[in-house]
Amino acid sequence: MSAFIAAIRRQPAPLLAGLAILTPFLVMCVFPGLLAPYEPLKIEALPLLGPSREHLLGTDEIGRDLLSRCIYAARTDIFVSLAAAAVAFVIGTAIGLFSGYIGGRVDTVTMRLIDVLLSFPTIVLALFLITIFGREQWVQILAIGLVMMPSTARFSRGEGLVLRGRGYVEASRISGGSRWHILVKHVLPNSLATLLVAASVLASSAVLISASLSYLGLGAQPPEPSWGNMLRAAYGVVYDAPLYGVGAGVCISLVAGAYILIGEGLRRKFRNDRNVGTLSSSIGGL
Repeated sequence: MSAFIAAIRRQPAPLLAGLAILTPFLVMCVFPGLLAPYEPLKIEALPLLGPSREHLLGTDEIGRDLLSRCIYAARTDIFVSLAAAAVAFVIGTAIGLFSGYIGGRVDTVTMRLIDVLLSFPTIVLALFLITIFGREQWVQILAIGLVMMPSTARFSRGEGLVLRGRGYVEASRISGGSRWHILVKHVLPNSLATLLVAASVLASSAVLISASLSYLGLGAQPPEPSWGNMLRAAYGVVYDAPLYGVGAGVCISLVAGAYILIGEGLRRKFRNDRNVGTLSSSIGGL
C-alpha cells in the first residue's frame, strides 16, 4: 500500500487532477443507471422546476430530471470524443509520420493537401460532412475525427522529420531495413510518447466540437440526452429557467479541462522520465 501511495505521489499534479476529474464521468458512462436518480426520458415532475432536494438540477421543459439527463449524456459525449480522437490520431499519425520520414515530393504533395484541409474552419467542415452523410453517431465520429486529422498529421510529420535523422534510424537503414520496418520498429515507438500528449488535446477538442454539433441540431438527436442539445434547449427558456443549462455547461468544461490536464501531466512525466520535448504549438490550431 505504501508503495502504491509513493507511486501516486511521483505523478505530476496535472495528471492526477485530470484523472480525478475524468474518472467520475467514466463511471457515468459505464454505470449511468446506478448513479441517475430517475429515468432520463421519463417525465417526473412539472416542467422547468428549479433545483430542489428531489431534483438537484431541476427539470427540463417537459418535466424530465436534468441531473439524470446529464449523467446519461456523458455516455454519448465521452464516447464520441474518445472515438473521434482515436480516428484523428490513427489516421493523422500514419499520414504525418510517413510523410515526414519519406520526405521529397511525397512530403510536399501531402502537406499541400493538408494545408488545403486546414484552410477550412473545423466546425464548418464537420457540418458539411454530417449534412451530406447523415446524423448517425458513427458519421459524427468520423466527421469530427477527419476534421481534426490534418492538425494531427502536421504535428506527427514534425516528429517524422526529427526522427529520420537519428542514429538508430540510419543504422537500421544501412543494415537493410525497409521503410515499413523502420517506421513501425523505430519511428513510431520513439514518437509515441509525444503523440499521446497530443491525443489529449484531440479528445478535448472533440468534446467541444461534439457539443457544438449537438447544439446546432446535427449531433445526438432528442430525446437522446447530450450536453449540446441540453444547452440548445436551455437557450430557448433562459428567462424562465436560467439555471437549466448550468449542469451541461459545467460537464463540458470539466471533461474538456480534464483532457487538457491529463495531457499536461503526461508532457511533464515524459519530459522528466524520458526526456521528451514539449508539445508543439502547431497542435493548438485544433
